[in-house]
Amino acid sequence: MHKIRTSRLGNAIVKWIDHPTAVPLTILALAVFYLVTLVKGQNWSGDGSLYILHAQNLVEGRHYLDTGYLLNPVSMFVSPYGYPPVFPLLLAPVYAFFGLDLEAFKWVGVLSFCFSLWLVAKIFETRLERRFVFFLVLTVGLTPYLWDVTNVINADFTFMVFCYLSLFLMLHFLAGDQGRLQASGRQIAASVLIGLSMYLAYGTREIGVVLPLTLLTYDIVCRRRISLLSIAALGIFVIFAWLQSIWFSASFIPEYFEENLKHLTDKPSSPAEMNHLKFVDLDPQNILDRAFGYRWALQRFWPSSSSAFINTLNELLFNLFSLLAVGGYILALIRRITVVEIFLAGYIAVLLLFGAPPTVRYLTPIFPFFLYYGFLLCQEKIFPRVPRLKYLVAGGGFLLLAIISLPVMTTVKYPQLEYGITHPGATAMFRFIREETRKDDTIVFIKPRIMALMTGRSSATWPSKRYSSPEAMNHFFEAVHADYYVDMNLSLWMRPLTNSERPSNCFRSVFKNEYFVIYRYRNRFCQELE
Repeated sequence: MHKIRTSRLGNAIVKWIDHPTAVPLTILALAVFYLVTLVKGQNWSGDGSLYILHAQNLVEGRHYLDTGYLLNPVSMFVSPYGYPPVFPLLLAPVYAFFGLDLEAFKWVGVLSFCFSLWLVAKIFETRLERRFVFFLVLTVGLTPYLWDVTNVINADFTFMVFCYLSLFLMLHFLAGDQGRLQASGRQIAASVLIGLSMYLAYGTREIGVVLPLTLLTYDIVCRRRISLLSIAALGIFVIFAWLQSIWFSASFIPEYFEENLKHLTDKPSSPAEMNHLKFVDLDPQNILDRAFGYRWALQRFWPSSSSAFINTLNELLFNLFSLLAVGGYILALIRRITVVEIFLAGYIAVLLLFGAPPTVRYLTPIFPFFLYYGFLLCQEKIFPRVPRLKYLVAGGGFLLLAIISLPVMTTVKYPQLEYGITHPGATAMFRFIREETRKDDTIVFIKPRIMALMTGRSSATWPSKRYSSPEAMNHFFEAVHADYYVDMNLSLWMRPLTNSERPSNCFRSVFKNEYFVIYRYRNRFCQELE
């Protein structure tokens, strides 16, 4: 009797998983879970601040690049002058309705992530059985690292949405029944949709340039011709990318700032002027090192546990699944090459050829593909030979995922947010800058984009170590017309600042708490403080 009930329960679960509504309902449940478990606050990464500054400008009618962030070419800590506009365009309505509400901005990331899960399901449902698509979506949704990312304001999930949308449209219009494109109106619509989606991915993160290359490669390799649809889509992409480059040609960094800094450095150009091709590294050994680095970065998607036994089991499962994924990719290439296979190869090639340090963040858009190819090999080659194995693997995998992931995602501490820019010590420092300084004052701070966002003051980052001497610091402050320097603990963010020395005799302390010291710079202080 017990066996009969268990069998009926199992059949009912399998039947529900195979139902067309299972995946959408699962994504909806994940969205609710992600929104409920969002953690308040924002870390000290300046990326999110610059995105919000761009969104502010879009809402308030200022030029997109007029953020108050002064890019300092003699600094060790440099970020781009501006970021692509698509993610700020999504943040702009949130800012218009809620103002500077950091939690509200995170909703954009959560909703983008959930929409990307739906697109993943649509992309893979043509090759995977519905139950495999369900487990793929569930696995991605219950990955602690991805949940972690939703608590940070960045463009990763927005890029995933437009990247997957581009691939879905390519699969739908290029690899399907070509009879649906006979009408000229449909061809135009398909070209516009594909071209626009490719630009939106590129306008979110520049690695989206892989998508038009994917489209072109697919036509040449698989169709032996470049279709009018592809030419039109590529043309639309180029037009929008060109308009973006024109928009980004403006500069709101004062002329004196850049001109004076030229005399302080022997660098031929600032990082803002560098072409991305300068970051290409074709050294075979370095490429191999990056390949190994990304292998270890990929494992970060596998949740860790406090149990040594489970971690060992995880290590074995990851290595096994990696072999399955490679086998699944080869199987896909043998059977029929699609834009998915070409995109994945192109994306990985870009990661390996560019000299950026391997990090798990860069692998986020292709993590679902890693699972897809592993499931594909199981579905096509393994489970048909051992049918009962699929239930054991599915049940065991889900149980292991739930045991490890859910406790982590519901109980994890997030000190980066607790001691982030909304910490009382930080808010007191920002309040002093807003209330006690002039609007045209320039603040030197290790996190200039955050300073510009939280205070509305122009801000440049701290110069390199070669400018740490008192004389050099004075020259630097004179060159950039800076008025204040904010010191904090750089080795441990938002930990007590136990020792802070004024950079030179030209600086005077005007604010101090446990975490920050604000120094005012005036040339006339030099003699007074001797």
